[in-house]
Amino acid sequence: MAETARAVLEASEKLTKQTVAAMVDGKIVDLHTQLPETYTKLTPIESHQDTALSIIRHSSAHVMADAVQRLFPGTKVAFGPAIENGFYYDYSRPDGSFSEEDLRAIEAKMQEIIDADTPFRRENVTKDEAREILRALDEPFKLEHLERLEGQISVYRHGDWVDLCEGPHVPSTGFLKAFQLTTVAGAYWRGDERNPMLQRIYGRPSRPRRRSRRTSSRSKRPRPVITASSARSWT
Repeated sequence: MAETARAVLEASEKLTKQTVAAMVDGKIVDLHTQLPETYTKLTPIESHQDTALSIIRHSSAHVMADAVQRLFPGTKVAFGPAIENGFYYDYSRPDGSFSEEDLRAIEAKMQEIIDADTPFRRENVTKDEAREILRALDEPFKLEHLERLEGQISVYRHGDWVDLCEGPHVPSTGFLKAFQLTTVAGAYWRGDERNPMLQRIYGRPSRPRRRSRRTSSRSKRPRPVITASSARSWT
């Protein structure tokens, strides 16, 4: 049976409490990902490294979507990738847009999910299995996107929340520390004005980092846009 990145790093005493993922021959993978039978180089990715940023941001988007769907039942999810200044997720909410008070409530629920320190788990599935999962969740945007995918399909879970996603993600929600939800903007599904208008919530997380004179503690506020990102992530 193939070993996981976590097992190999642990055996070589390279696994620390700050290890969020691994780099295997130039590809970023989850710690629980099974390694190929042959590979040349495996190195840990620590939370303070720049390489960890996109992973932390992507996992933060998943936790935000989980919080939103807990607080506002009936809300559907679309895309939720990491971006240069943070992350976002697009939603179709039956009751309309999100208020400033809603953002603060979502932040509080996100903190509950983070405090629970629930593991992220990847499951490789067939397209038929993914279709069955998404139909049961009643996620029309994800179902539409699924039909465009080829090759290996995967879903990610943390607790009861599940999403069509290629990853990678941090080991557990507890790896996500400080964060802020910054703004709400309209975004057409797939950036096409003929499609439904969705509500996009932007956020930005922080992660442990050594401060230097070249590192600013402030980051730019993401600007609202109305076109979909061309992010590579399925979510």
